Amino acid sequence: MRLLKISLLFCLIVSVAWAQTATGFLDARELQRAAAAVTLAEYPDADDVLVDDYVLTTYEKDGTSVTWDDWGSKILTEKGKQNNRVMTMYYNASYSKAEFIFVKIIKADGSVREVDLARQSQEMIDRSQMGSNIYDPNNKIIQVSLAELEVGDLIRALTRRTTFKPRVPDSFSDFQTFEYSSPILRYVLEINAPAELPLRNIILKDEVPGTVVGSKPKTENGRILYRWEAKNVPQAFPEPAMPPLYTVTQRLLVSTFDSWQDISRWYWNISVPHFDATNDMKIKVNELIKGKAGHEEKIRAIFRFVSQEIRYMGVTLETEAPGYEPHDVSITFANRHGVCRDKAALLTVMLRLAGLEAFPVLIHAGAKKDPEVPQPFFNHAIVAVLKPDKSYQLMDPTDENTRDLLPAYLCNRSYLVARPEGDVLRTSDIIPYNQNLGKIKTSGKITAEGNLTCISQVVMEGINDNAYRGMLLRRTPDQRQEFFEAVLKGIIPGARLVRFDILPADLQDTSLPLEFHLSFTAPSV
Repeated sequence: MRLLKISLLFCLIVSVAWAQTATGFLDARELQRAAAAVTLAEYPDADDVLVDDYVLTTYEKDGTSVTWDDWGSKILTEKGKQNNRVMTMYYNASYSKAEFIFVKIIKADGSVREVDLARQSQEMIDRSQMGSNIYDPNNKIIQVSLAELEVGDLIRALTRRTTFKPRVPDSFSDFQTFEYSSPILRYVLEINAPAELPLRNIILKDEVPGTVVGSKPKTENGRILYRWEAKNVPQAFPEPAMPPLYTVTQRLLVSTFDSWQDISRWYWNISVPHFDATNDMKIKVNELIKGKAGHEEKIRAIFRFVSQEIRYMGVTLETEAPGYEPHDVSITFANRHGVCRDKAALLTVMLRLAGLEAFPVLIHAGAKKDPEVPQPFFNHAIVAVLKPDKSYQLMDPTDENTRDLLPAYLCNRSYLVARPEGDVLRTSDIIPYNQNLGKIKTSGKITAEGNLTCISQVVMEGINDNAYRGMLLRRTPDQRQEFFEAVLKGIIPGARLVRFDILPADLQDTSLPLEFHLSFTAPSV
């Protein structure tokens, strides 16, 4: 009898999943009725409008989850058509699988054209990572081409994202935006959670008043259902040089973590097993700090070695937490290359061998994180040394050309120090503008005929030193001369570069500031 009940339950689950796969969650007739009322006259600033979107995430107590997303968007302009001609989903195959279940184009006359996913979709490795000298064969993209899309069409798509390995075991975190550069008529998010692992932190930020309603969680049969519904959300208008849209618009953050300390301890625990130092590493540390007085000199000697002698490159093949877990420091030291987390782990261990209290650090190289809800979404790894006053000295060994231990582009960023007892989310210091200057001193003379002769000395500091040093190291001597000639002629047409010197002669000598000494002439100024 018990076996019969289990079989019937299995059949019911399969039949429900099949029905969702075949028809989706939205009412097709209601979606088309709502789309018919969406016109350019009604939304004159929009290129497309999100008519309806239903998202259902079901997660388990081990952190695995399945997310269904059934949505419909109407195209109003030619720009909207071009923006939606290719649909893209990203995923990392170490953790999840993403797939388009169906994509349909619904014409103004009500006819439906189902996209042939076998012919008009492709899955590939994300090539954008190559620009960072990283190769992770599990970073994937799925793209679907909508060749028949026209202005006035309604796109409907059903997708499924299956997470079979959470980034942090036995946890769940999510981030949803309820405001976008297109108007939103209706957006429903439901999260189905096990009672053993409820959402412990929930916040709706930058709320657009009156557009989102959250229902009281319902508990039934050992599950908790959370629900939010957004209606009639006006479109957001991107501005030049503004932060990423998702960081300033209406957004919902949820997490099962109690605190940031939980994530800090997790990263420490997955890093420590890779910290075993070799005898060669100990010898190298003693060699680097020999004759160095004080912590600062020792730190800079070891930092420079890891920064410049360990190349930034790597293949992601970790098993415990791919993208987070470092390789064994012995491998990184022997191979003389690694990605950010590998270089950070090696620097941490070498600093510890020198008697310094160092820790690996997760940092978000981008907009600051929302501190109210702890989530493990970081994109870079650096190092912190605990100073006598209990503050941290941060350093980024990934950058091979920096004079500063922490380059200016990582100031005012959210970071989390990995410690065995855990730590809180912090923000890196803002580096004052007067430490990031380019100082130019020029002297010259103009003859009676109007011919100019000049000598210029340029001293780069902070971010300018970092940017120009890196650029020059990537160029040949001839290309460097061409660069200075082009800059000079852009300022003074007809100018001729007589001589230029770059100091230090060894650009990788980051103990000295970057300087340019230029001599040039210009006729008839």
